[in-house]
Amino acid sequence: MLALEFRPLLVLGVLFLTGCGGGGLNVPTGTVSGTVTMGGKPLTDATITFIGETNGDTASGVLQSDGTYSLKYGSGFGVPAGDYRVVVVAGAAASSGSTNPEDLMKTVKVPQVLKSPIPDKYKDPKTSALVAVVKEGTNPNIDFDLKK
Repeated sequence: MLALEFRPLLVLGVLFLTGCGGGGLNVPTGTVSGTVTMGGKPLTDATITFIGETNGDTASGVLQSDGTYSLKYGSGFGVPAGDYRVVVVAGAAASSGSTNPEDLMKTVKVPQVLKSPIPDKYKDPKTSALVAVVKEGTNPNIDFDLKK
């Protein structure tokens, strides 16, 4: 029965080795960039966030004046390969130590405007209908045109 006493330690050891969000493993990654438009015009003053379908990894980027973005994952730019749901919210994201999508959305700094031009459906991963597949290597044209 001594083996049963060590089972919790084994589980903790596996969790320690795998880390949160796959960061402890050597997984395929890709760089991600693209353009976000609304009605064909570049969207600005907003943040785009990719939320991993299977592992919950999140990567985000601030939209530039021409609507372009480059995703940042953790302290680097390599985003784990996989399927992602995508959200776009007004404002620039503040730094957040959490990888929880709900916590990340709470850190967004909304500009001082009366109403965001971005429809509410794009702010929630369950309703945005925006999806992306990140492949290993370069992913230069993951573009989105938001509809009003």
